[in-house]
Amino acid sequence: MLKMMDVLEQNLVQNFITSLSAQTEHTDELIDGIMNASEGDLKTAIHHFLSQNDAVEVAHALDIQQDHIQAIQTGLSLKKENLADTAKIVALCLALETNSLDHVEIAESLQDYPM
Repeated sequence: MLKMMDVLEQNLVQNFITSLSAQTEHTDELIDGIMNASEGDLKTAIHHFLSQNDAVEVAHALDIQQDHIQAIQTGLSLKKENLADTAKIVALCLALETNSLDHVEIAESLQDYPM
């Protein structure tokens, strides 16, 4: 079983944690990490994550179209046509694997919004 932290460089993971807590975005760095990751390792980690979680629910929560999530599940075009959706899943994986969501401050006005 490969986790997203295993697939991406440690530096990227550390910067991701910092970017979440500082409420800044490192989208380019995340995309570069995905593009430089081994296709097989990335596919394995995403497949493992989606098999552990309800893929349809994850797709809905991340605003990913059903056909895109099916293409991602089968490992098709993780780095091309579905790159934006792959990045969403990778970011969620990293956030969950590093427990970063516990450190994100949520505005009081959003407290009742389902997460």
